[in-house]
Amino acid sequence: MDNIREKFLEALKKPNTSEIIEKMDKDTELEKIFPHIKEMKKIGKCKFHVVDSFTHSINALKELEKVLNNNDFFQSHLKEFIIDNLQTEVDDNFKRIDLLKLAVFLHDMGKPKSMTISNDGSVHFKEHEKIGADMLHNVVSEFKISKDAENILYKYIRYHMVLLEFYKADDMSRKKLYEIFKILGEDISGVMIIGYADIVCTRRLIYEHENYRVLRTYMEYALTSYYYRYNEEI
Repeated sequence: MDNIREKFLEALKKPNTSEIIEKMDKDTELEKIFPHIKEMKKIGKCKFHVVDSFTHSINALKELEKVLNNNDFFQSHLKEFIIDNLQTEVDDNFKRIDLLKLAVFLHDMGKPKSMTISNDGSVHFKEHEKIGADMLHNVVSEFKISKDAENILYKYIRYHMVLLEFYKADDMSRKKLYEIFKILGEDISGVMIIGYADIVCTRRLIYEHENYRVLRTYMEYALTSYYYRYNEEI
């Protein structure tokens, strides 16, 4: 089992992480180290999702890779900040970029436990991000992940809905932004990127020709506010 875990962790450092993980799943290796994905493959379809939760997680990872492999994705005034953040070594085994990929793979693992069905038959996954974050320690306990790395993973998973919440509420006031900045600190970059990958990979399957520039503007505004306002005030 340790060799499969090592293979998975090595995949996080590759530019084609999603491809390797899909191959591991086809080879029946993945469920041996992440048994929770068996239930994720059974659920997830609802008003907002047309695929199961496991497939969605792979799609989100693919969307993340598009972002990470596109040198022109981030605006010039943000690019250096974000690259520096993602390339930061958390410990001897991980950079933040590796943890970002792992978090995207795990971000919806709380959905099976959170699933409810309303009287009208509609499916809901309320607070799945909190449930998933609380599952994290047990899920990665055999991976020998440092406490610092686990703390970052926890925040990435727990707060991966923040960008969607900003977008839906259309409230990016100083008060709202600074509240989340205080909680996340420099992990705001990863949380915003995960949120973007999560939303876009979902909507691509429903709205084929949608323009995601508006969503990117929300993400960029939050990050600009953090790096150019909040950081200067603390």
